[in-house]
Amino acid sequence: MSDCLLLNADHNPISVLPLSIIGWQHAVKLMFLERVVVLEEYDDWIIRSARSAIHVPAVAVTKEYFNIKKMVKFSRSNLFLRDLYQCQYCGDTFSSSQLTLDHVIPRTMGGKTNWMNAVTACKPCNSKKSDKLMKPLHAPYKPDYYKLVKAWENVPFHVKHPSWNQYLKRNG
Repeated sequence: MSDCLLLNADHNPISVLPLSIIGWQHAVKLMFLERVVVLEEYDDWIIRSARSAIHVPAVAVTKEYFNIKKMVKFSRSNLFLRDLYQCQYCGDTFSSSQLTLDHVIPRTMGGKTNWMNAVTACKPCNSKKSDKLMKPLHAPYKPDYYKLVKAWENVPFHVKHPSWNQYLKRNG
């Protein structure tokens, strides 16, 4: 089975950082509780019981609008997004599997793990830097939600169902 893209009542994702995706079981539960309306279904995934059969929801929209505060949580994936998957020491761009989080002021020197002390580094550069002080190409900063969303719109992303594309408004 697969996931369901959950949209707010205005037909936009409730969140894109992270993307508002729920499991199919949760989507079915919300559907039976009449809290969402299913807009798209997976054609080839059907749940059968003794009395009924329903298609697994691919996209659902909430019946009431949720005003979610647009915050940016510090995470490895959001850090890579802030730095556009570019190593802040050599300047090359990599996939997330080839990247690491680097502490500008190493933890051995009292550096903290936060937006203002972390940058994206490729594995070779991070290994070479080790626990030394090196100046990154760009100073670390705390991005706002809208800057990260703008970056996210241009990053390749695999959707679970083709109908998601019309609701995600992405360029990538």
